[in-house]
Amino acid sequence: MVTLIPLALRAMAVYIFGATGDTIIEKGGHLNMGVPGIMFIGALGAIVGESLYANNIPADQINVVLAIIVPMIFAMIFAGLAGLLYCFLTVTLKCNQNVVGLSLTTFGVGFSRYFIAIFAEMADSNIPVAGDMIQHLFPNYAQAGAFGEMFLSGSFFTYFSILLAILISILFVKTKVGLNLRAVGENPASADAAGINVTAYRYIATIIGSMVVGIGGLTYVLDLKSGSFAATNDVDAFGWLCLSIVILSAWRSWITIPVSFAIGLLDRLPAALGLGAGPLGQFIGILPYIATIVVLIISSAISSKKMQPPAGLGQNYFREDR
Repeated sequence: MVTLIPLALRAMAVYIFGATGDTIIEKGGHLNMGVPGIMFIGALGAIVGESLYANNIPADQINVVLAIIVPMIFAMIFAGLAGLLYCFLTVTLKCNQNVVGLSLTTFGVGFSRYFIAIFAEMADSNIPVAGDMIQHLFPNYAQAGAFGEMFLSGSFFTYFSILLAILISILFVKTKVGLNLRAVGENPASADAAGINVTAYRYIATIIGSMVVGIGGLTYVLDLKSGSFAATNDVDAFGWLCLSIVILSAWRSWITIPVSFAIGLLDRLPAALGLGAGPLGQFIGILPYIATIVVLIISSAISSKKMQPPAGLGQNYFREDR
């Protein structure tokens, strides 16, 4: 457990960012199947930012904080532009949300893999950001014994993801902006009649949500893969699981925390057991997907209102039909 839990917490952060970002998007009524592609584009942005910073600063002058802030800005910009493209096609041009989302995933994965391979060849150095940030946050975590090893040895991204999910949950239920966004997702016609700008809310929610998803791609590269630019083959797999986590969490961002941790435990179990790429390790590696399918089937059979998505999810709003 001392080995497994820290690994699970690092994977959990990727899932929380992806699921929380998609929750923001879906609360506004957009069923964005492009989340895996957006996460990959965010990973590309992180690699671009990290390459520009690491390769233009002497090794002894690299600042750990800037080594995170710079790629985070790039990841958010790249992912935000992908969200803007999605909104332009679905909100302005009224294109089918499912088609646009799947097309964005196909494009994002292929586009990002191509350019990530180029930057991996050009990079002169990589920065193991996770290890530096552990010392930056809790330099004496080992003194807390097994508890410290398990729960205090996470990186900056681990704790930031938990805080962000809680803050977004509060925003949805305690602020006017959050309540207006929920109204847009539930019944855009009624929200429009009440004076809420449906188009603006959907644009802003989708772009901000995409930026959060992009931070998930950043976390994958800089934390989970310790700055390895080449280890990006399964970013989109994390993105697909994030879509499932949103459903399992009943569109409540704070619930993504325990759900993401549970999936992170299953995801990192082969590594913790040292099984490598053997048949048993590969079988255990697919357990998160099997568990997700089983739980989704069970949750779909539950008719509770608490398990239902926003009523306007996946539906384009035509004001003239109001």
